[in-house]
Amino acid sequence: MCGPKPLDKTLFGKVLMKQGLALIVIGHLNFIVGAIVHGLVLRHVAKVVDSLALQYSITNITAVASAILSISCGIVAIVLSRYLAHTSLRWAAVILSIINAIISAACTVGLTVSVIITVANEGRTLFSTCGTTNLELIQIAHECPFDPTRIYSTTLCLWVISIILDAAEMVFSARCYFTVLQLMDVHLCRKSNKKVRIQIPLEERRVRSEEEMLDGNSDWL
Repeated sequence: MCGPKPLDKTLFGKVLMKQGLALIVIGHLNFIVGAIVHGLVLRHVAKVVDSLALQYSITNITAVASAILSISCGIVAIVLSRYLAHTSLRWAAVILSIINAIISAACTVGLTVSVIITVANEGRTLFSTCGTTNLELIQIAHECPFDPTRIYSTTLCLWVISIILDAAEMVFSARCYFTVLQLMDVHLCRKSNKKVRIQIPLEERRVRSEEEMLDGNSDWL
């Protein structure tokens, strides 16, 4: 099988248990980080009619959804570790893990783009709901719906943490996917070690056998 090293049958339960616990812990952390970012700034930024603000909101909501999906995938993996012969649990783990890996990869890319854009425009979109985008004037103005103190650096730090967590979700989901495929004895690719058999016509085989017999008799004489 192309991918991870094949596992012993007795290790599948332990491996799936560890992967499931990792997905649950990472999913909870990512959910908390996404909720904090949305509660601090993005729920105010979402009110602005702007394509960049919409991109912020969609990316953050997708990251939260990915966290919930990671928790679900982890729970299924833990249950499967106790009931390895259950076919429906195997397929549920395969489907959830591959979907979660794809969504986590998309969230990683989206959050990375958000960080790059925010650094490039110096956080103007984050402060679009305030009366001004000048960071010095925001400190003394009272028109901002949230506390602007260090909100720029805090949002960037939380986004970077969310990127790391999404990448970890992608890795553990992929590992869970390959582990369940090994448990189901599904081979993604296989090297062919079969010998090629050549079919020889019956009459030709008879001629060859007669020649071999004649050669053997001549050697005996």
